[in-house]
Amino acid sequence: MKITLLSLYPTETTARYLLSSYVLKAYLQEHYAEGRPDIHVLNLSVKTETSRICEKILESDADVVGYSGYTWNIEKILATLEGLRGRCQATHVLGGPEISTERILALPHPAAADYYVIGEGEKKLLNLLRCLQFNREVPCGELPAGVACWRDGRLHYVPEAESHDNLDDIPSIYLSGAIEDRFYARQQAFLETQRGCRFRCAYCVYGKNLPSIRYYSLERVFDELEHLIVEKEVTALRIFDALFTSDRERAKAIVRHVAQLKSRVERLPWIYWESTYDRMDEEFMGLVGSLKYGASIRNWRDVVPQDRPQHYTDMLRDYTAINCLGVQSFCDRALKAVRRPPVDREKFAAFMARAYRHNIVLKLDVILGLPFETVDSYFRGLELLLPHLEKTDHVLNIHRLQILPGSELERLCPTHAVAYSSRAPHWVHATGDMPERDLDRASKLTAVLFRILNSPLRGPFYDALRRSGESPRRLLEDTLRAVAGCRELRACRLVEDESVDDEYWNDAVFQEIPGEWLVEFLRNRYCARV
Repeated sequence: MKITLLSLYPTETTARYLLSSYVLKAYLQEHYAEGRPDIHVLNLSVKTETSRICEKILESDADVVGYSGYTWNIEKILATLEGLRGRCQATHVLGGPEISTERILALPHPAAADYYVIGEGEKKLLNLLRCLQFNREVPCGELPAGVACWRDGRLHYVPEAESHDNLDDIPSIYLSGAIEDRFYARQQAFLETQRGCRFRCAYCVYGKNLPSIRYYSLERVFDELEHLIVEKEVTALRIFDALFTSDRERAKAIVRHVAQLKSRVERLPWIYWESTYDRMDEEFMGLVGSLKYGASIRNWRDVVPQDRPQHYTDMLRDYTAINCLGVQSFCDRALKAVRRPPVDREKFAAFMARAYRHNIVLKLDVILGLPFETVDSYFRGLELLLPHLEKTDHVLNIHRLQILPGSELERLCPTHAVAYSSRAPHWVHATGDMPERDLDRASKLTAVLFRILNSPLRGPFYDALRRSGESPRRLLEDTLRAVAGCRELRACRLVEDESVDDEYWNDAVFQEIPGEWLVEFLRNRYCARV
């Protein structure tokens, strides 16, 4: 059997592959009893023309084509399946986080794929392929658990599905050689050390099919880290765990191992992981601090502003661990609505003080557009957070809320009067507490804040706040009005577009609003108020 796994990766990644495709490849090669299958991973950017993707799939001459659907690529995958209709005799299997029974039923053509894999895919895809080995079409009554199909005008699905009790049954894509060597050339790598999450956030789909947290063995994780850091010398390593510090002592053991590797390499890579402020104790933060290059790093003070994103390059120079924290909101009612615990302000402030003392860098995540969040509560939350970012290199990472198919929040949208796009990436347009006009205005002010704070411009920003005595929101409003009133800038998307989102404020705003103009505006503003 010849299998092609389509890997449509997002344009911003330097890795140019998806972890999921190679995990499936490694697992199938290890466990397919009828002989080692011929598996080819087709890596293409999501920006690739649909016609080009179709041609590459046709050229692969596969018996089965597998697709991993995410918010950033699902629309392109659906267009590809439509483009292959009547032209490709292969069996098409669609899975990934975007796929749920609700999503299948909402598709314009629920039979877009021949089969859908829901949840963890390794065992389910293996079982489906074993059925397809002997049948061109698997009878509905013989579908493997966790696999769905659309036939006779209805969805057929057996929800009970197997999970991996021992994650080490899944071969390492790196140690097994499943991934091609060409992806190591100073590229980004992805690593999973566990599956599952202690949270059940209503906006997330990660944990819905994972009832408990399971871990890969430490021995395997250590071997993978040594392979990636010492042998392959990757420059960025993103750990995909929902919460790296779910088992804090285990996380400490991994950090200690990375510290041991530090003496064996010229430079450790940037290592990204997710944590929470209540899961990072003094010892863990001390270990993290030992990974960086420099006793006291203050890039915000020394880096020269440029008209490009600097928050993941210049601003994080000489750090190793990038600690990603999901704060999400300071509005208790909003957090309760999405099943997040409230933020303990005193404990959070103490944590931020420890982070400053240990000189470790944080990426702080906030969500714009949660139910019950108003424009006022959103900016009050930012005003609680912003003082902790002064004189640090911390990155503020704000996302406009997305309603993911199959999430609990999707079912609650009518209750909270949430309006959102049915097409991925499913941006929220309005809520019962934040009308569209307010949400769009908050998005533009967020873009201004992103442009200033996630660059070496934060010094002038805090100086302007201090000298003027005004709130951050007022200063951002004044900056946006000044941009709209500037003849050279008024035609930019920040002014002309009705709405902007993550993609804009992570990239284009840096090119559209020159740093030199912002520095002059901020300095003139606070000097004029003295």
